[in-house]
Amino acid sequence: MRRFLPLTAFAVLLAGLTTSFVAITPVCAQSHCIAAKVNELPITGFDLSQRVRFGLMLARLPDTADNRNRVAQQVLRQMIDERLQLDDARRNNITVAQSEVDERVQQLEQANGMPPGGLRAALANANVPFSVLTDQLRAGIAWNKLVRRKVRVGIDVTDPEIDESLRQIKANLGKSENRVAEIFLPVDRPDQANEVLRTARRIQEQLRAGAPFPAMVQQFSSGPSAAAGGDLGWVLPGSLDPALDAAIARLGVNQVSEPIRTQAGWHILKLLAQRPYGRAANPANVRYNMLQLLLPFPANSSPDEIERQKSLAQNVMSQSKSCADLRRICNRTKGCTAADSEDVSMGDLQQRAPAIAEAVRSAGIGQALGPYHAGSAMQIVAVCSREGEGGLPSRDAVQQNIFVTKLESAARRYMRDLRRNAVIDIRKDCRI
Repeated sequence: MRRFLPLTAFAVLLAGLTTSFVAITPVCAQSHCIAAKVNELPITGFDLSQRVRFGLMLARLPDTADNRNRVAQQVLRQMIDERLQLDDARRNNITVAQSEVDERVQQLEQANGMPPGGLRAALANANVPFSVLTDQLRAGIAWNKLVRRKVRVGIDVTDPEIDESLRQIKANLGKSENRVAEIFLPVDRPDQANEVLRTARRIQEQLRAGAPFPAMVQQFSSGPSAAAGGDLGWVLPGSLDPALDAAIARLGVNQVSEPIRTQAGWHILKLLAQRPYGRAANPANVRYNMLQLLLPFPANSSPDEIERQKSLAQNVMSQSKSCADLRRICNRTKGCTAADSEDVSMGDLQQRAPAIAEAVRSAGIGQALGPYHAGSAMQIVAVCSREGEGGLPSRDAVQQNIFVTKLESAARRYMRDLRRNAVIDIRKDCRI
């Protein structure tokens, strides 16, 4: 099953900023040259140089001329995509409020244990403008809104599709399944294939040199899986393109593949883990993918203040019917943070949180549970999917998996069409 954790991967990459990176000396760039024009909107050499330095910092690579030249082309491609996404969002009257960007920044700071303003200070310490991060976040927010409005509405999952997927799952019980992450580089026209392959090989060189896989995903990968650090979740043989299945079969855990060609583009895969597919019927072995919301309050809060936060949590619960609802409501609730807990066994849950385990056992998919008093926060939990009874996922989980797969494909096609219909002028003489 595929998992999507919209901020988690980015949070992990930023976690070491205050300790792992020294300040980077600003690079002399042709700040007034134009690196590219996207529907007449310019990307300057200075913009590109700042984004390249940010990417090198996240990848924990030295800021050298050689490394900058290696990654600049793919970073520019990402920036072009973001300009296209923002431009299309504007045409569709989709806006991103500054408060939405601020909220994403706040979520990143909370996920990394940073005080308010800590992220801005960490980037300043590394001589990276704060706008490099916020511009990327803004484009991501706009694209998510655009996909929901223009792409998601046309996707449907039928009962026969769910039945067929369950049939295939039953046939695979007892086989091994693989947890896989990918870096995906699209090929929109056949004449681009060799150029994109060269980029994929450069990325592979950086990975072999020690660059973290999630960092390279964040800066260079396209498609919805990039938001989750490239994580495709647990996949069974036969569920991906045959070329990808064949490559996975040759990998050991933590190994990275050579670039693999499919109709959509080039892929670099990493095998994260393997396990036998299917679970025994023992209730303790039922596995859950859960969502946790935290609504914090100050440690010295009065009983009345705690009660008000409890009421706020109850209000959040009353508006929700699914994990997706909970995430949306949390995103617009001040101070709320959301985190996913994957592959949690009932046995482990019973040991760690008996009261929650008892509620989870009988909870429906997407049902909000709580609120629970957890330290200096009110906690809400929900079961997003379940693998257990007879070793099979629920119909809801299968439906969600099919839906996400279709959404990925549709979003890639939409992005491909944006590129094909755009006027893109890349200037070869603008060097960073």
